[in-house]
Amino acid sequence: MNFLCSILNDERVVQIDLPDTPTKIAVFVSGGLDSAILYYLILKAYVEQGIAHQISPIVVNRTEGSRYFSSLVVAHVHSQFNIPYIDPILVGDPSLPGHLQVLSGGQSAQHMGFTKLYGGVITQPPEHTIGYDPYPAEETDIIKLPFKDLTKGYIIDLIVRNKQEALFYLTHSCSVLEIGKCNTCNGCNERNWGFAQCGLTDPGTI
Repeated sequence: MNFLCSILNDERVVQIDLPDTPTKIAVFVSGGLDSAILYYLILKAYVEQGIAHQISPIVVNRTEGSRYFSSLVVAHVHSQFNIPYIDPILVGDPSLPGHLQVLSGGQSAQHMGFTKLYGGVITQPPEHTIGYDPYPAEETDIIKLPFKDLTKGYIIDLIVRNKQEALFYLTHSCSVLEIGKCNTCNGCNERNWGFAQCGLTDPGTI
């Protein structure tokens, strides 16, 4: 399935490949914008194409409120397709530093029997990764990162094109505050930058 997105007159096509044969699929839902729209698009394909897969949201219980906000995202996305709510499955070790939390989450998910893992990893400008190691955007037969060549502005455009602006109010990007926006951390700066790239102002407050 292909989706169009654009910023600053630069159009790009995002391709999300789902397996042809039934399998257990896990989608990392961190509570942020990137994974939120990825989860929506994958469930959209599941519903519209009747793909015979088991799709489950998974989350690493990070200190910045990932568990809480991932639940909000899942509840919203499921309501769009009249799918009963399910709690995101906790995976990984949140005590590990930075990207190692996500790596541990992927290992946990594979041990649970998931054979395809989808993550909303995007390209981040260096000024938005100060002080931590970003997750390496490397795909394997199991790990799929369909947004790996996109920056935040493209993600925001995807949300608008799919009429999912409610996600602006339900997602959280701050890495300092568990609820709210400090507007100084990498997450807040990148989110504000992404909205500016689209000529928009972030309406969210959490």
